[in-house]
Amino acid sequence: DALPWAASRPAPLRPANALRFVGAHLACEFNFEQPNMADAGMRLLLMFFVMVLMVFFSLLLSNSVSAIVLGPLENLLGKIRHTASKIFQSVTTMAAAKHNQEEDEEDSDSEEAGDAAHTFRAETALLTKVVRKLSALNEVCDHKKHDVGTERGMDERDRWVLASLEADHREGWNRYGSMDAVGDEERDLLNDTLRAQTSMAESAGLSLDLLNSWNLNPLELDRARNLAAATYFLGPHNHGLRAGASETARFLEEAERGYVKSNPYHNWFHAIDIAHCVYRLLLLCGADTYLTGVERFAILLSAICHDIGHPGVNNMYLIESSHDLALCYNDRAPLENMHAAKLFEILNNSKCDVLGQLTTTQFWEARRVAIDAILHTDAAKHFHIIKEVQMCYEMNSDVFERSADSYYTDEASFPTAQAVDVFRLPESRRFLSNLMLHIADMSNSMKPFRICRIWAWQILEEFFAQGDNERNVGLPVQMMNDRTKMNRAFSQVAVIEFLTAPLAFGAAKVLPPLGPHAAAVLQNARQWQQTWLRDAAPAPSESEREAMGERIRKLQNRYKDQVNM
Repeated sequence: DALPWAASRPAPLRPANALRFVGAHLACEFNFEQPNMADAGMRLLLMFFVMVLMVFFSLLLSNSVSAIVLGPLENLLGKIRHTASKIFQSVTTMAAAKHNQEEDEEDSDSEEAGDAAHTFRAETALLTKVVRKLSALNEVCDHKKHDVGTERGMDERDRWVLASLEADHREGWNRYGSMDAVGDEERDLLNDTLRAQTSMAESAGLSLDLLNSWNLNPLELDRARNLAAATYFLGPHNHGLRAGASETARFLEEAERGYVKSNPYHNWFHAIDIAHCVYRLLLLCGADTYLTGVERFAILLSAICHDIGHPGVNNMYLIESSHDLALCYNDRAPLENMHAAKLFEILNNSKCDVLGQLTTTQFWEARRVAIDAILHTDAAKHFHIIKEVQMCYEMNSDVFERSADSYYTDEASFPTAQAVDVFRLPESRRFLSNLMLHIADMSNSMKPFRICRIWAWQILEEFFAQGDNERNVGLPVQMMNDRTKMNRAFSQVAVIEFLTAPLAFGAAKVLPPLGPHAAAVLQNARQWQQTWLRDAAPAPSESEREAMGERIRKLQNRYKDQVNM
């Protein structure tokens, strides 16, 4: 078997690396040790390279998952921790107060054992309250625009109406603008202004009793009395800030000129009506104890100009028709953006600048409040505001429940010190500023039915005029705008059921002085039901009558459950 010559190289260490070939005339032996070692080395290098790639892409995937999933989840958990800490703090304070009270009543002989038992009970009660609050907050966050159960049993017309409705830390006490916080000379000037404005209103035939009631209807007043009323609403007694009489007069003249007189609803009378509502809400809810004078003045100015320049059509029409306003504001609340811009166009005129006495910091604060409040009058913001009301209540339910009990015992006790502490938080003041103007803008159904009915007819006429225009230009007629299909009284029941009632009932839990207005909403729903039964043509069938009665009963039950009066 040995080759006939001696190989110059030694045999490979591993027989597997040797290859022998013997032919008829040739015998040879090959050593593949070096090629096989090189091949094995390349295989190891390839494996190492693949492993490096796998580690790299694993890290890349991990970072991507963290950014897409874990990051938002951590933010959510952080907010939950922050919310839970607030809840724990609130409930712990209440538990500590109760503990101190019970501690005084305990017998000294059983003090140690009693403390241990009480601590256990307090901690258990605390945990129970936290779980309940978190559960309530979760329900609010998951709450849809309306209760799904509400749709059960609705006919096509009911769903039609519903779908239409859905389409659409600074320092010092002085900053709250209290009349008692200013100096004697400043107070004398403010009082002189107040006397002049009161005299102006009375000379125009307006009594203070009328101005301080919900029976004021600007549609029943002439131009001079509406101007006197608006001047009174903007007066320094409502915010503690000075504004020149001539600047106020010119501001109101320019604002009136900016409204479209031919609009049945969004006109100068509506502006006066909303300013009156804001004035009454600020007064009833004791806003001077938690909103600064600058904030209150900004809200009143916003009320005057919140619909200035309104063309009598809604945002959807402007967007669908590619109107200049929709193009200018990129289809995002074109009307509300335009109203806010026009307010500051007027104020940019020195002869109309009622904010001229403010410091630079105060002016920018007023501008922020005014713009934010006007933008929140957009119908698209309605359900978001309702959710904010619910969240505010659930976060501070103990405070608001005690505040409501105190108010219904003694109206002068509102707001309580604890409620004021909550309302003075920066996020609460922003929320309340927007809420005041939004409630005022939605307040038609919260007024006596005589006035409620007048304004409902006005806004329906404007809706129907838009529907006629949509039909003429070939646009789809929006559901609330078709005069041939919409029953007026029936539509107002739906407006109350799905829009006004959730807002009024929720707001009354946070601001108890709004309780009577929540009751007025329910009463007006009953009035619209009777109007529908009396005037509908053809007459409602028995099943339709029963369905409407059931809706009113559900609304009444919601009122009883939500409004503590």
